[in-house]
Amino acid sequence: MSFTYLWQNREIQPIFSYFWLKSWAKRILTFPKLITVLKTNLFLKILGTNITHISIVSNKVRIDGFLNLLTIGEYTFVGQAHIAIHSDIRIGSFVVINDGVKLLTASHNIDDPSWSSFSKPIIIDDYAWIATDAIILPGVHIGKGAVVGAGAVVSKNIPEYGIAVGNPAKLLDKRRIKELNYNPVKLVACYQAWLGK
Repeated sequence: MSFTYLWQNREIQPIFSYFWLKSWAKRILTFPKLITVLKTNLFLKILGTNITHISIVSNKVRIDGFLNLLTIGEYTFVGQAHIAIHSDIRIGSFVVINDGVKLLTASHNIDDPSWSSFSKPIIIDDYAWIATDAIILPGVHIGKGAVVGAGAVVSKNIPEYGIAVGNPAKLLDKRRIKELNYNPVKLVACYQAWLGK
């Protein structure tokens, strides 16, 4: 994310109006958080992560492994998650990954006497929502618009617009609507202060 983008796309109000004063008050109050977001994204880029300019990754995210194997699309929000990168992790655009989520790309082979390890990629498509404390295991593909419920443990692929809950995660008969057009980063105060609703 770049400050230039926020400046160029800022919500403009008539100067010295009530709404102009209110928007600038919000911008000033949320500026420290904005600086933290910018520093976190810059740090991830320097370490090799492919992250777009307008996504938010919590500065309290825990990332282990090879940051150059992590890709994060546009307008994606990643909360205080744990991301273990031993194989590719590709996170699409407009994705929400809530606090406590674990993305695990490696495990051990329980059928091997030497308990050898293996790694498989995780793919999370656009508009997916991974709710609080969910665990995504190696090799899982979360389809476009899919929802993983809070605390779910996902070991199998979730189809587009599917809703998976429980441990182990099971698909519900109900599916998510297909006409999704929200932007999760605009819900975060330090971005909303600039971009408006």
